Amino acid sequence: MERNQLLIKKLTVLSIPEKSAKTVTFHPQRNLITGENDVGKSSIIKSIYHSLGADVHFDSVWEKADAISLLTFSYSNTDYMILRSRDHLGLFDIHGNLLQSFGSIIKGLSPHFAKLFNNRLQLKQSKTNQRIPASPAIQFLPFYIDQDKSWTKPWDSFEGLGVFGGFKRDLINFVTGIRPNEYFLLSERIDKLSAKLTTLKNESGVLSSARKTVEKHIPKATYDIDIKAFKRDIDRLIVKLEVLKSKENEYRKNLIQQKNKEVFIDNEITLVSKSIREINKDYGHSLNELDCEITCPTCNANYENSMVSRFGLLEDIDTCRSLLSDYLEDKKKITKEVVKLESQLNLQVAKVLEITALLNEKKGKVRLKDVIQNESSKQVKEIFNRSQSNYSTQIGEIEEQKLGLEADRSKLNNKERKDSIISRFNTLIDLFLIKLNVHTLNSEGFSDIPLSVSSQGSDTPRALLAYYYALLFTSKEFTSLPLFPLVIDSPNQQDQDATNRNKIIKFIFENTPDDYQLILGTVDLHGVEYGGHTISPATKLKLLDDDEFEEGYKIVSPLLDSLQASLVVGSKVMGSE
Repeated sequence: MERNQLLIKKLTVLSIPEKSAKTVTFHPQRNLITGENDVGKSSIIKSIYHSLGADVHFDSVWEKADAISLLTFSYSNTDYMILRSRDHLGLFDIHGNLLQSFGSIIKGLSPHFAKLFNNRLQLKQSKTNQRIPASPAIQFLPFYIDQDKSWTKPWDSFEGLGVFGGFKRDLINFVTGIRPNEYFLLSERIDKLSAKLTTLKNESGVLSSARKTVEKHIPKATYDIDIKAFKRDIDRLIVKLEVLKSKENEYRKNLIQQKNKEVFIDNEITLVSKSIREINKDYGHSLNELDCEITCPTCNANYENSMVSRFGLLEDIDTCRSLLSDYLEDKKKITKEVVKLESQLNLQVAKVLEITALLNEKKGKVRLKDVIQNESSKQVKEIFNRSQSNYSTQIGEIEEQKLGLEADRSKLNNKERKDSIISRFNTLIDLFLIKLNVHTLNSEGFSDIPLSVSSQGSDTPRALLAYYYALLFTSKEFTSLPLFPLVIDSPNQQDQDATNRNKIIKFIFENTPDDYQLILGTVDLHGVEYGGHTISPATKLKLLDDDEFEEGYKIVSPLLDSLQASLVVGSKVMGSE
């Protein structure tokens, strides 16, 4: 079964505030990141996933660097670059052309990657209980063993996984092939039909209750009205209407204030963007004209053309870019607040209309009470009958569609196939536990693929490694999912003895399939021979290098400008909607 492969090719990390950078290249098969503690091995690994839209835990020193990361990767023999600056991401082709910009990972990057990788896993969002495409963190989770959490419990390598409630069973079933892509596509369609059914049944129930209430009163040819009670009702409604209108005016006032802020931010974004273009133009002119003095192409004034002046221009550009990032974030917050206020205003207007309608209805009863006849009762009943019949027809059609989809999904949830996959997983984990010298655990009693495994003391990290590899091999055998890189960070956990340290490293090298790219971060190989590609950061507490800044800046800055320009245009479009 032919499968597409994702390969990590190159990572560039740039810190403009610290004027430092680091570029690392990767081999398509085996990669060893080695060095002493605190030289940045894990930071390299985490930056890979950070670039791909998965949130990882960085320490405060790294956060202060405000690093921008650029990752070059290939998928299905096509090269891409992805740039991340804070929470803004841009996907580029290998020539630097922007393919897509993303201001949101869940709403933007997640569905884009799901389509690119043909990953149809749909998970229920905790807040809405609606199924949405799995985030990049979820998609890469089975292939990343991080140093902080993965050696004590699985499925916890990234931050923010709580966006999806109870995702682990769905993810295991998906990645092992127990429930394939088509299963989750059908589940999404079934959930949408279920939501529609609930709405229709609720509306039908309200209609039925209203009918009973109306039929209780309307058949009478005449009826009396208590004028005093009627007046009290009218007075209460008028007071309520005045309160609602006052609240409506308050929302309108707040909305206008936010709109004014939005216009101000838009103007500032335009001004800063223009400044970046003009300073870039000045800087380019200063590089082309190396005389002691040059004439500014914008204002025709004469200026000293020195190295200090040129670095001053670069600092101005960086300041503008940082300011632009801040404005874009402010724009997103204001736009969110505008949407919220508009929603509140619309709700308030609806309440005002509802009360107004009730007032008109109350007054109408007085005007029409002497002309309502039995014929009115017939017409009302006919309207109720037609409406109820329409609801029954819609509900029946949707229930029939839902039953058909559930039958199709049931075929994909094949018990024989599931038993075969679980049996293969159990065989694999038993084999790998023996290879890793774990004798306190086996698959006996596993009626399903477990959410986790544990053993005694220092056996637990080795048991988890066997678990991860059993999942990997099961996925490779029973699915056509993409071959994502297998990334393992700091496998020597919980004070392993010399024999087991050697077994762990040897196991990783000997059992990682050749068609998976391996990236292993470790302090030491513990006697295992290795002749492949090696990455060796060496400076304590400083991964980024001042000497690499100029080259990294030259590569990253034009891509950052393209990304920010796209986000500026996007924010204006969002603000005009």
